Amino acid sequence: MSEYDDQFNLRKRHPFGRVHLLINELQSYLATQTLRNSLDISYGDSPGEKVDIFPAKSPNAPVFVFIHGGYFRALDKKQYRYIAKPFVEAGCTVALVNYDLAPAVSVKEIIEQNIKAFLWIYKNIDRWNGNPSNIVVCGHSVGAFLVAKILEFEWTPEVRSSISGAIMLSGLYDLTKMRQSYLNESLRLSEDDVTNLSPIFGDIRCFTKAIVAVGDDETAEFIDQSKRYCGKLQQTKSPCEYILLKNKNHYTVSRMLSSRNNDLMNRILDICGVN
Repeated sequence: MSEYDDQFNLRKRHPFGRVHLLINELQSYLATQTLRNSLDISYGDSPGEKVDIFPAKSPNAPVFVFIHGGYFRALDKKQYRYIAKPFVEAGCTVALVNYDLAPAVSVKEIIEQNIKAFLWIYKNIDRWNGNPSNIVVCGHSVGAFLVAKILEFEWTPEVRSSISGAIMLSGLYDLTKMRQSYLNESLRLSEDDVTNLSPIFGDIRCFTKAIVAVGDDETAEFIDQSKRYCGKLQQTKSPCEYILLKNKNHYTVSRMLSSRNNDLMNRILDICGVN
């Protein structure tokens, strides 16, 4: 057993987390029954390369893209369809991204899939009333890691300028300790992977408004990495805001996206331009 296992074993730390996941699934089912949607659209040839889209009622709407977490090896976009409701009601088109999971694919391949997904959304989202020049990308847990990699990618100026905001919730940005934990049995990270793939060691820059948020009831590793990553962005003069969410844990942070009745959502909707 690694000394870092407890930092990543969230089900052990938060036994009621499974209840939140069940609520997610119920509300996600209701969202698919009450909102217009196009589910499981392929953005690539691999089985996991799918996106769900919930279109805004009016054309030229801001686009909210969400990338789920699960330590690169678990969960699915269908468990987060509930997120669509408050954003569609506010006037956004919502896209939820899926990707293949470890150990079937490597973390490097997962990064590449999410970059492919973002480019596909940019090129196609106008078919679902989305404005490709106004995209806010959001991720939770390793989904935040994947958002950081999207920000880091060498886009053309046109694509880069389409990202009007980045929201990184309860994220991990340094793979060092993950590699030394029980998770590496399925992730198979090498030392080179840690250096080459971790956003904290990459070309840290942000060309848009960003929020890095984490719950104050999360493990020290999540809080420390969020502080460090936001601090690095701020050192490069990137417009990044660090938020420590009071009385929130890893599961309840993502639940904040289910309702417009909280300050975090108000800030996100401000960035989307619909609040």
